[in-house]
Amino acid sequence: MFRHLSAAAIGLCLLALPVHAQAQAASEAEARAHADQIIADSGGAAFFTNITDSDMPTVLHRPSGMVCEFPGADERDNIRLFQSSGMDVGCSTWIGRTFVTIFATRYDEIYSEEEVMGAAVRAIQRNTPGARSVDGAFDIRTLPGQETPLLTVFDLELDRRQVRSLILVRHIDDWSFKARGTGPAGDDSVVEVASMAFSIALQRADGLGAAD
Repeated sequence: MFRHLSAAAIGLCLLALPVHAQAQAASEAEARAHADQIIADSGGAAFFTNITDSDMPTVLHRPSGMVCEFPGADERDNIRLFQSSGMDVGCSTWIGRTFVTIFATRYDEIYSEEEVMGAAVRAIQRNTPGARSVDGAFDIRTLPGQETPLLTVFDLELDRRQVRSLILVRHIDDWSFKARGTGPAGDDSVVEVASMAFSIALQRADGLGAAD
């Protein structure tokens, strides 16, 4: 099951999350400073640009067009470079009780979305042998004009806690995008929250966002 939402509707959904999930920066200046610090800490200034224009810290991964928002302005927010070339990166943030990481990767070889999903699923099963796949009519949020990503949902144990975890995968041109969301056990809203963040992150790559 999937639902297309306007950008305004997604914004309202994010505002409806618990208070600590809303933007915590008190001003645009503080939000820009937070985004600058995340970029500086990552060592990724050659690939990421601070595009904050409100109290939402926001950065752009220039090579892929992926946009990373950090709604909580949390000290744990981060960007990671998995390759020095900037062709494999991830942005992580907390949205309410859900931890979301969104990845952009440009592989040397061509892989299908199904192959990338399969590799991610095998990694979860290898690292958390008790992970159980969960079937259901989950509510995947997308923006109008966006394709619906592949989704796999797991219930698993992480740090001695039962959690719900998911993987989302979409390919746009030469880029493979993936999201990992983890939140409270049995909470279907983990899918909604993570897919909202994923859809917002990909709107420029999809040609739906404002040009630089």
